[in-house]
Amino acid sequence: MNLLDRYLAREILLPLSAALLFLTQLLLATQLLSQATLLFGAGVRLGEVGLVILYLLPYFVAFILPVAFLLGVVLGVSRLAGDRELVAMGAAGLSPLRLLRVPLLLSLVAGALGVWLSLFLEPAGMRAVRGLINDMVRRNVSSEVRPGIFFDQIPGFTLYAERVEGGEWGNVLIQDRSNPDAPVLSLSRRGRLEPVGAGQEMRLGLKDGELHREDVRSDEYALATYETAQLVLGLGGGFAERTEGLGRNARAVTLAETRQEIAEAYAQGKPDRAWYIEGNLHRKIASALVVLCFALLGVPLGASARAGRAFGAGATLFVVVGHYILLRAGQIVTQKGTVPAWLGLELGNAVVAAIGLLLLWRLARRGMGAVR
Repeated sequence: MNLLDRYLAREILLPLSAALLFLTQLLLATQLLSQATLLFGAGVRLGEVGLVILYLLPYFVAFILPVAFLLGVVLGVSRLAGDRELVAMGAAGLSPLRLLRVPLLLSLVAGALGVWLSLFLEPAGMRAVRGLINDMVRRNVSSEVRPGIFFDQIPGFTLYAERVEGGEWGNVLIQDRSNPDAPVLSLSRRGRLEPVGAGQEMRLGLKDGELHREDVRSDEYALATYETAQLVLGLGGGFAERTEGLGRNARAVTLAETRQEIAEAYAQGKPDRAWYIEGNLHRKIASALVVLCFALLGVPLGASARAGRAFGAGATLFVVVGHYILLRAGQIVTQKGTVPAWLGLELGNAVVAAIGLLLLWRLARRGMGAVR
């Protein structure tokens, strides 16, 4: 890599790194604030919040990397254009296409990194964060059940404990409304809430109590006493609703599992299901590889940027939004089975690449000396 390549690489990498850092921090802060009740609950330790951030980083970096890359290329080249350095290069006999070498090399690295993050690190991180979030949810339930206060955050249940000491409850009342036609009321001397497995379920152990059950449709009433009883509570709502967006199941599926699901869907005669999964898979790949097309488009946009950084930021936003629309359109036609997944999802990249090549051709005809 000669002096010119190193110089251009530095001009691109500086805004790229700044954009990547800023946008990643912004998304992380937004996500953490939206889940503040869960992540900063009484049962959560500071180190666990740090782990959540670490596990979510592959997803956010993979999402932000193409945007940061395009912004870096446009701002880096436009800085050279604004200082008339491109004019000097043109006067020295350099072709505008000479500017492509560094962005293309950087795009290969960024594309490979994006594919690796999306297909391998992101599922691993999402699986890890899902398990951690489940543990937080269960501990928050235990810590937020307070003496003398009715607790109704578990769907279908209302809990009341007269005393709470070290995880042990005294004089416990539980109303079970999971079956509206046969509500159940339990009164116990003692109770304790414990986790079950790796999901969002809790086992409620009760001792020395009685059970009241009323059948609304037949007016029958039943009463039973027990020495010990167990009740498994599913936390499918309430606290669990606060985890929406964290550790989503679709992003926790590995590449091998995705391929297996596609094969099973075809084997079961469900091509629409297979098309849907293929669309999600190829969208990840297309989103990562778009940096190759952004390299072709970013150079002519930066070289013609007469408004400086404002133009670069506006052009980046316009291109990113346009590519997203094309990506969604390609995913829709793919999931309907109109075109193969690889073709439908790469359509947006092809359009961006075609526009970039057209602008490069115009720039090459005009020459870098035309930049003013």
